[in-house]
Amino acid sequence: MEQKPDFGILFDRYLNNQATAKDLQSLFKDMDQMSGESLHNHIGKELLSEEPTNTAHPAHLKELFAKIEAQIEEKPKTKVLKINTWYKAAAIATVISGLTYLTFYNNVDKQQIVPGSSKAVLIINNEETLLDNNNTAHFSPAAAVSVTTAADGTITYKQTSSDTTGLSTLHAVNTPAGGFYKITLGDGTQVYLNSKSTLEFPVGFYGAERHVKLTGEAYFKVAKNKQMPFIVSVGETDVKVLGTEFVINSFGKQTKTTLFEGSVQLNSLANHKILAPGQEGLSDRNGILINQADTAAAKAWINGLFVFNDQSLTDVLHELSRWYDFTFDENNIPNKRLYIRLNRNTAFNDVLQMLYTTTGLKFKVEERRLSIEN
Repeated sequence: MEQKPDFGILFDRYLNNQATAKDLQSLFKDMDQMSGESLHNHIGKELLSEEPTNTAHPAHLKELFAKIEAQIEEKPKTKVLKINTWYKAAAIATVISGLTYLTFYNNVDKQQIVPGSSKAVLIINNEETLLDNNNTAHFSPAAAVSVTTAADGTITYKQTSSDTTGLSTLHAVNTPAGGFYKITLGDGTQVYLNSKSTLEFPVGFYGAERHVKLTGEAYFKVAKNKQMPFIVSVGETDVKVLGTEFVINSFGKQTKTTLFEGSVQLNSLANHKILAPGQEGLSDRNGILINQADTAAAKAWINGLFVFNDQSLTDVLHELSRWYDFTFDENNIPNKRLYIRLNRNTAFNDVLQMLYTTTGLKFKVEERRLSIEN
């Protein structure tokens, strides 16, 4: 009876593109029966001829990773290779990329760079109150308004009667780098405030319009009220709506408004344009440009994701830096375009590994400043 090759032999054939369909079936069957820790140790042992350590030779690991990456991209040559085969191939690549990280990024842990979380500052009359997952409170800034902060990262304003006394009192919520917060305004409008952003608003609404001011980025789900339009002022642009869902991003040179539902009117200086769902408006001093929007990417952060579709490495780093709270010199960043989908809770070490995998660039971090290794 023919003896089955052991894991090491099968894995070596796989890396050298010499595995038959039968070999691959056996290899992935073995992997299915292993725990995550056991699989990691086996692969590390076969790659390095020892237990995985942070002294792995970079050139060797890079070569191995390149081989596996090429394998994953190849089309199956036989019907025996089912979808789960390619899933397992990706798992191998993940383990190897983790080993590569140990070599290239072992200094990052000392920087204490972690994903962002629900935290913000409530500003009332220039006095600041920290809002985070450990802070809950209940107070009344006006006769007909109650405010509640909750441990789930939300602050809720609720108008309890028609009394207009004190409704024009302005509050502001500011999120730092690495912060995210949800605000429910007095009319029921929901606002998700992204990192390094500020929303200024009255504690309640009355009169002809509902008016708020934004810097940074926010997602709005506006409560419908035909008699009282909702207006967001951001820079020199006003976004006017009745009830709809949209994202405004003012971090770049232009203010970008992406519409998901309903309609909005963009007013910028003497220019006026109407957006339809699925469109984005780019506004600045020169006017307003309407394009079809990448709605999935624009709304990704609301769903806990980063989605970068053909975005420059500089733009990617800007968005990552706001969430992970680091700095970098954009003048030293090469011109590369990226396609990345990433959970916003991903450890920073793994983010750097993904950037290395997709760009071939090695990054280092010193005192929360990111730079490219020469």
